[in-house]
Amino acid sequence: MYEDARPCQVCGSAVRLGPHRPDPDDRSTPVGPRDGVVGGADPTVDDRVCTNDACPTHEGHGEP
Repeated sequence: MYEDARPCQVCGSAVRLGPHRPDPDDRSTPVGPRDGVVGGADPTVDDRVCTNDACPTHEGHGEP
């Protein structure tokens, strides 16, 4: 089940959803058909952001 509304996995606070900011294209790994499709295939739609400003996820420690 797709559960975007679950609490932060690190601190338990509520999360808000924001538009996904994809990582830079990884052109080293082809995905899809052999005719040259590269990139993230099926990236996530939303990014989960913890609403607790003191949460370690804001410093890059863990995923909300």
